[in-house]
Amino acid sequence: MENRIPEYKMVEVEWFDAQSAFGQAEFIDEAVKNMKPIHTFSIGYLLNEDKKSVLLGFMLFGDQMVKHNQLIPRGMIVKIRELSRVKK
Repeated sequence: MENRIPEYKMVEVEWFDAQSAFGQAEFIDEAVKNMKPIHTFSIGYLLNEDKKSVLLGFMLFGDQMVKHNQLIPRGMIVKIRELSRVKK
């Protein structure tokens, strides 16, 4: 079995996540006061980026397969920072 490091960059994406509520009924003024985007950080392999979104992968199987991925719309992203790899 060959031990290869994936060619994809490792990045940290800082972004604001949308929120939703499916609980009990609440007053609208309370929802307006309490519902705020959550400041979020995701770290993963940068599989793709374009004008609309960034796609991260968290488990790669070789060069062609991914398990656990996340698509983040560009409008929610604050910053993308490339991470350095640790060399053995």
